[in-house]
Amino acid sequence: MTGSISTAAGFGPLLRASRPLLPVLAFCILLVVIGAVQSRVFLSAFNLGNLAIQIMPLLLVAIGQTYAVGSGGLDLSVGSIVSVVAVVTAMSFAPFGIVGGLLLGLGAGLAIGALNGLFVSRGIEPFLVTLGTLSLAQGLALFITPVPGGSVPPQFRAIAGYWGQMPILLPLVLVLAGVAIWSIRHTRTGANIVAVGGNSDVAHLCGIPLRRTIIKTYVICAAFAALAAFLVVARTGTGDPTIGARFTLDSLAAVVLGGTLLGGGRVVMAGTILGAIALGLLSNVLNLLQVPAFYQTPVKGLLVIGAVLLPSVVGRILARRAAVRAASAYRAQPQGAGA
Repeated sequence: MTGSISTAAGFGPLLRASRPLLPVLAFCILLVVIGAVQSRVFLSAFNLGNLAIQIMPLLLVAIGQTYAVGSGGLDLSVGSIVSVVAVVTAMSFAPFGIVGGLLLGLGAGLAIGALNGLFVSRGIEPFLVTLGTLSLAQGLALFITPVPGGSVPPQFRAIAGYWGQMPILLPLVLVLAGVAIWSIRHTRTGANIVAVGGNSDVAHLCGIPLRRTIIKTYVICAAFAALAAFLVVARTGTGDPTIGARFTLDSLAAVVLGGTLLGGGRVVMAGTILGAIALGLLSNVLNLLQVPAFYQTPVKGLLVIGAVLLPSVVGRILARRAAVRAASAYRAQPQGAGA
């Protein structure tokens, strides 16, 4: 009996920790069921491999966005960072080679991330800062090349291929996702980011370096966006100055669907990963059902609104019920019992 009690007690923290994942996990399962019922090819190896290729860039961008949101901010420039890195990388392959092109592309992305972090750490609103760098980075990408261009070597394009039915880069992306989950839970940087997002004043009083943490947060966010850009370049074989436009909304949707709180204080990195998978499944199912593409963006917008409003509504209902119970219990007390 003692063993069963200790086992149940051990599962308690695990169940509480996994509670934010339940809605997005249920949504993923629902989409899988719908896809499997409505289309014969949904569970085919070809479709699943193609689905993984489509999800991986969004997954990386969403992981980076989670760091930014977890710190109490957000990064509206992630899509433009993807575009800039894609253009710089593709245009640099010919003169500087694969390694040189990747380093220049990564440097461009990290520079924008550092700029974001520098201004946000000085007390400027993250929304305004990243909105400005969004326009700046998008203009830079269009200045470098107004149309898709660049010369991507076949050796680099090969990394976007398949090993049998599995995308070659899928194991690497899963490892990066695991590292992101581990870093939030078990590293000082992750703890500092969550603390700053929860209450920056308290974090400062506890000795956490606010400016350094915020700058590091936005550099990490940009680094993941740059990695996503590399995948996009390898897959498309070109540097498209507008290729990152969709990632800003989609990454925020994945973060919110996964249970991370806008404004910081709670980071659910595993939820973000499930959120990115859910958005990929949603697009795939809608495509298989031949739903026009221009309907898909409003659907994602509604999902974000629902994900933001639902916890607030449920929280208010539970708080109201608790207040009613407390009032009923107080009235039920005999007169003079509280004296």
